[in-house]
Amino acid sequence: MRTIIIGGVAAGMSAATRLRRLDETREITVFERGAHVSFANCGLPYHVGGVIADRSSLLLQTPESLAARFALDVRVGHEV
Repeated sequence: MRTIIIGGVAAGMSAATRLRRLDETREITVFERGAHVSFANCGLPYHVGGVIADRSSLLLQTPESLAARFALDVRVGHEV
């Protein structure tokens, strides 16, 4: 079975990881238009307010870490 997910932030990554837990053999590809797929939205006000100075500390996962942990093919910078 092959699944393609459009949108790789909160809902897209939740769907992808849930599908992986349900089926270890499924081929899952996620397309995300932006440059990042997993970041802490709740931390954005702290970054804007200067409490969290380094924006990269809000990034939780990368396409590489998602491939290693969940066997997901995550492609950033792709508009579908």
